[in-house]
Amino acid sequence: MDPAFVVFLLGVLIAIIAIAGHLIAIILILKHVVNRLNIILGAVQAVTTTAQPVEAIIDDINADLGAGRKLMEDCVARLEANAAPPAGTAASDPARHPEDRHATNGPGGGTATAAPPARADTEGQGQHPEEEWPPQDRPSPNPPPSRLWRR
Repeated sequence: MDPAFVVFLLGVLIAIIAIAGHLIAIILILKHVVNRLNIILGAVQAVTTTAQPVEAIIDDINADLGAGRKLMEDCVARLEANAAPPAGTAASDPARHPEDRHATNGPGGGTATAAPPARADTEGQGQHPEEEWPPQDRPSPNPPPSRLWRR
């Protein structure tokens, strides 16, 4: 046999072995994936069998909620019927005294008679002019940078 032919056959044999090794690795990975999927499928089946009775419980809860809603609607209807003024009378404002001649512009309306509070004439001071601003007896919440960066 020619030596070139032998080298060619060895090269083909090495290539086939390499491809077979990769295929075997892929087969092992796929077996691992199938095993994991079987475990997950078993867990999903267990959850579905556990959750089947929940549907009847949810239907009972919905029926109870429907009955409660009906009771609330009936209560609101009775309250509205009791709170409505008789058909022949006009609704009046019970908060207003009949002798009050001031016009109102909505709830809490009327004429304002109080003067606005006086402003402090000194700039940089608080409500009381005798106070120092900023107060000297309390430390500042922001220390100067020299105190922050000591070495």
